[in-house]
Amino acid sequence: MSEAERKRRQDYKKNRAKWILIQSIAIALVALIALVSFFTYSRMNRTYYIEYVEHGDISYRVHYTENNFFDEEWIGQDQAYVVSLIDDLLADFKYDLAVDADKVGFDYQYSITAQVLVFDKTSGDPLYSPTFELLPEKTETVNGNSVRIREQLHVDYPTYNRLANTFVNTYGIVGSTATLSVTLNVNVLGNCDAFEDDSQNAYFVSLNVPLNVDTADASVTSSVTDGESKILACSGAANQNVFLILGIVCASLALILVTVLVAFTYLTRNEDINYTIRVKKLVSSYRSFIQAMDGEFDTEGYQSVRIKSFVELLGIRDTIQSPILMSENADQTCTSFLIPTNTKLLYVFEVKVDNYDEIYGIPAEEPDTAEEPIILDDTVDMESVAEAIAEPDVDLSEIEYVPDDDDDFAVEEDEPGVEVVGVVWPERAHKNKVYRYDPNGERLYEGDVVLVPTRDVEREREVIRKAAVAHENHRVEPEHIKHPLKKIIGIVKRKVEEALVTAETSSHDHTEES
Repeated sequence: MSEAERKRRQDYKKNRAKWILIQSIAIALVALIALVSFFTYSRMNRTYYIEYVEHGDISYRVHYTENNFFDEEWIGQDQAYVVSLIDDLLADFKYDLAVDADKVGFDYQYSITAQVLVFDKTSGDPLYSPTFELLPEKTETVNGNSVRIREQLHVDYPTYNRLANTFVNTYGIVGSTATLSVTLNVNVLGNCDAFEDDSQNAYFVSLNVPLNVDTADASVTSSVTDGESKILACSGAANQNVFLILGIVCASLALILVTVLVAFTYLTRNEDINYTIRVKKLVSSYRSFIQAMDGEFDTEGYQSVRIKSFVELLGIRDTIQSPILMSENADQTCTSFLIPTNTKLLYVFEVKVDNYDEIYGIPAEEPDTAEEPIILDDTVDMESVAEAIAEPDVDLSEIEYVPDDDDDFAVEEDEPGVEVVGVVWPERAHKNKVYRYDPNGERLYEGDVVLVPTRDVEREREVIRKAAVAHENHRVEPEHIKHPLKKIIGIVKRKVEEALVTAETSSHDHTEES
């Protein structure tokens, strides 16, 4: 492999690896942004429980009307009362909540209602249950870690008692029971829907006093559990959906970039890269059967037998019980797997890549402008010359000439510049492609046939071929010479000689006819 081919190969692989790395970094960054966005959204939208201690209670007193039996105006709780003497009922509502966290950030609502309940004696279901608002709903915000509610209300017990008596007497209901229930309702609110809708966060404390009786004994019922428990909380924020949308967009973009990277990696795998992958795969899969060599195997004296597949080579190895040797050439373009035998047979399986000019985009028929050309000695390889001369003569009538790309830079003989001639390959596909050569002191004219050195890519050596002169001697500026010029080796036939021969032949034929 020439230095130019090796450089093109390295540049291609380096550029391919660079773009794969750039795309991989872009995918990693976008994926990281997506993960951070989803994590942030999760943290902002997370609901969790925190420990708390709560207590709820109602203390009350009963105010009697003036009578001949009781000297005190207010009768304390935890005793029975004469219903006909009750003038007023004073209730003190208490609720305390202490949270085991700092600045939880939740709200709470509370209200106080009175409800008259008339029950059917047989079924126990309510017959009449009007509700009256004693304290409208209040909403408070907690920025610390505790809730404290203190409310004192006067309850007009005689009014609610008369309402129950009127209902029972109006409809002649016998055996019914009635109760006045005065309730403190507390609802602790968080910053997310789950907190608000969770029934565990709604509490009540009720004072229950019988109605439509002669004597009554009040009782307190509560859903508040004294002691330690837990409460639902969350850390939601108004802009949390921005992070969710950003995460979705970045995740989608990352998937697109991964698809692009896979497509790029696949489409840029040429024969050279596939060669490397194939060799590594074979070595990885059959490492225990392969012994690597330093340098190339000396095949002198062996008769080589080419094997089509590595599996067949494994079969031969199992049969003759001989190791498989692996040897790679210096250019890393061919790896040979060899099994030598005592009978001087050499079983060979090769993985190789050819035609680097075609793989890396340099036309095979164009002289290699990137490498130092091979300068032939004055003594020309006569076998190569004979081979070139033995080719069919150039049919000048079939040559499609095109102007040299740099004809604008041509100068007169007496002006400075590099003297060149332009030649074409009539027998090739691109026979209108013009190449510059050094005329080597010869005066050449359009149509002359010459021998020139050129690069045979397939055989990887310099050869001599026949070409036709398309542009006679002219001069161009040195900066327009893109590589060292190769020299014309010799003249095979001049156009003027061909014309003379044609004229003499015509004259001779005419004389014979006469």
